[in-house]
Amino acid sequence: MRTRILTALVACGVAVSGCAPPQGIQSADSTTTEETYPFETWESPPKPSMIPLPPNREYVEAFDKDDPNNTLYDLCDTFTPEELAEIGLEKISPTSRDSSPMIDCGMSEVHTTDGIHGAFSVSTHFAQYSFLRDHGLIIDATFPGIDERIYFSNLPREDENAHCDAAISTPHGRISITFGHTGKATPTKDELCWKAYETLEKLRTKGGFQ
Repeated sequence: MRTRILTALVACGVAVSGCAPPQGIQSADSTTTEETYPFETWESPPKPSMIPLPPNREYVEAFDKDDPNNTLYDLCDTFTPEELAEIGLEKISPTSRDSSPMIDCGMSEVHTTDGIHGAFSVSTHFAQYSFLRDHGLIIDATFPGIDERIYFSNLPREDENAHCDAAISTPHGRISITFGHTGKATPTKDELCWKAYETLEKLRTKGGFQ
């Protein structure tokens, strides 16, 4: 299953600043399933609750998107399948590289025990916090105690609790992990964002991405 929830928005943000945010984005490869997951009958472990961000938060990008020599971190092809399995992940779609520039692929958890099923869109690009903020896509909340450079966003959709994007600005682009829920459980926004955050941290730690 391919989940590139933020691809169109990011390409717009990197290429031209005057684009309007896309409406009603759907994954081209999304399918409807009647499969039931036994784990979804379990009570999910408690997740931390998000707290509001300070008003008028200032965010300083770690990269220079106008530097022609800047290369993106590659979270899609850096790891072998065995290395991904060590952190409970597997790659489920080919790597895409476009001229935005962007590196993007899909991943999923090898085993899910919290009842929240879905997939991750893993990408690196030069979209900026200010672009997302100006288009009303920043979630004005974060988790207590996490790296203050990490922030959360989503796209305007009918079901706003269908996904969450966790991102961090690095010297080599914005690392973005979007978790899209596909199972039958009904996770909260906090749970969706925590799933995205956990995977962001697993991949950053595994690859040594600062």
